[in-house]
Amino acid sequence: MSDVQPRYCSGRDPSLPTDGPAVGVVSEALGHPLIPWQRLVADIAGEYRVDEQGRKVLAHPRVVVTVPRQAGKTTVDEAGHIRSLLMGPNRIGWYVAQRGTDAVAHFKQVVKDVEASPALRPLIADVKYTAGDMGLWLKNGSVFKPSPPTDSSGHGFQGDRITLDEAWAFNAQQGGALLQAFVPTTITRLQLTGQQPQLWIMSTEGTADSTFLNPLLSECRRGQCPDSWAVIDYGLPLDADPEDLDAVWASHPGAGHLFTRRQLRGFRDEFRNDPAGWRRAFCNIRDDGALERVYTDDIWQAGVCDGDTPDMAHAALGVAVDIDQAATSIVVAWTGRDGIAAARLLRHIPGTIGAADMVAGLAEPHGLPVWLDRKGPASIIADQLAAYHPDTRIADMTAADMAATGPSMLDLMRNQAVRHHPSPALDKAVGVAVRRWSGDTWYLDRRQSPGDISPVEAMQLAVWGCRHLPPTHPVQVF
Repeated sequence: MSDVQPRYCSGRDPSLPTDGPAVGVVSEALGHPLIPWQRLVADIAGEYRVDEQGRKVLAHPRVVVTVPRQAGKTTVDEAGHIRSLLMGPNRIGWYVAQRGTDAVAHFKQVVKDVEASPALRPLIADVKYTAGDMGLWLKNGSVFKPSPPTDSSGHGFQGDRITLDEAWAFNAQQGGALLQAFVPTTITRLQLTGQQPQLWIMSTEGTADSTFLNPLLSECRRGQCPDSWAVIDYGLPLDADPEDLDAVWASHPGAGHLFTRRQLRGFRDEFRNDPAGWRRAFCNIRDDGALERVYTDDIWQAGVCDGDTPDMAHAALGVAVDIDQAATSIVVAWTGRDGIAAARLLRHIPGTIGAADMVAGLAEPHGLPVWLDRKGPASIIADQLAAYHPDTRIADMTAADMAATGPSMLDLMRNQAVRHHPSPALDKAVGVAVRRWSGDTWYLDRRQSPGDISPVEAMQLAVWGCRHLPPTHPVQVF
C-alpha cells in the first residue's frame, strides 16, 4: 500500500488539538476503521480552539473534500456525523444529496450501521421513516436527517453539521441556495450549542455542468478560499497519464485498503468505452466534454535544454496574465544560429502589481518587442505600458495571430524546432493547460484549465514573436 499524498491540502495545524481520534473511535464502532486519508481528513476537520468560556470550538466552518470513487468518503462522513451528534445535546445533522432517493438510501445505511453496533445501538432513542419527519434520534436529543436540496433550500438550515454529498450534481443555483440557507444559522448555532457548525462539501470531480462545484474547486486549488476552510483534494496529478495504472494506483487514497491492483484493472475495463468517465471516476479529473491536454509529456520533455544564452538581437518577450489576474508571466524567446527557437521563463510573479515596470525594465534596454493579448487579462499590462512606458514596443497582433500562437508552437515542438529551459512553473502550466477548438483552430482555455497557465501562454507569445519580429526603424538623418 502506497503512502498517497493529496494533490492539495490545507494542512494540519499541529498547534491545535483535534477531535479526529474521537471520529476514529466512532468509525471503528460502526465497523469501518479509518484508513490513512480518512484519518487525515478527520484530524484536520476536527481541529478546535478553546474559547474564553472553556468551550471547544471547531476551527473550520467549511470542509471541502474531493476524492476519486472507491475511496471511502461516505465512511468518514458517516462517522463524523455520529460523532457530531454525540458532542452535545440537541445537535442536528443533515445529509443532503441531489436526489431524495440517494439521501434516503444513505440515511437507511447509517441507521443500519448504528443499530448493528453494540456500542452505539443503546444510544438510539427513535428512528422515523415518515417523509418529512425522517430522522435518527439519539437519547441526548440529537438527530440525523436526510434531505434533497429542494426540500431545504427555501428556508434556513438549523444544523451543526451539514454534508452536501456529490456536490458535482448541484448547479450554481442549487448550491447557492443551500449556502444561503445554512450560513446565516451558524452564528445562532454557535451560541446555542457552544460549538462551531460545519458545512461539508464532498464530491468526485464533475462535468462542464457542475456549475456549483467547478469554480469552488478552482478557487480552493489556487489557495484563494478563506484561511479558515479545510480543503483536501486527492486524485491523479494533472500532468500524469490517466492510462498509466501505476500512476492511478499511486495517487488513489483507497488503493490497497479498499481494492486490489487486480480490481483496479477490472474498474478500468468497465470504463473501456468511456475514457472521460474513467478520468473523472478514478483519477478525479473533471470531464468537461470538450477539452484535452495540449502539450503531452513526451513532446514537452523532448524540448528541455539548458545553458543557452538569449540572443537579444533576435528575441521577443511574451507576457501573459492568469484568468483572475492572480499571476503574471514573462518569457523571453529567441532564434538561435541553428534556426531553432529557445525560450526561458524570466518572471512568474503573483498578481499584476509592478508587472508593467518589470516588463519595461526587461524590454527597453535591448529594444525587445512585447507580445501580449490586448483583449485578455493582460490588457491591464498593455494599458500601463502605454501610459507609463511609451518607449516599450508592444507588437501589433491580429486576431489571426493570436489564434495561431498555440498551433504554431505545438507544431514546432513536434518537429523539435523549439527548446525551453527547465522551469517548475512552466512544467506545472503545461500539465494543466487544456485547449478548446474553435472552427479549424484551437486556443488555450484559461477558464477551464484547472490552474495558472500564464507561463505557457507567455511562451507561446514569445516563440511566435521571435519568429515574427517587427521591423526596426533606422534613424534617418535629413
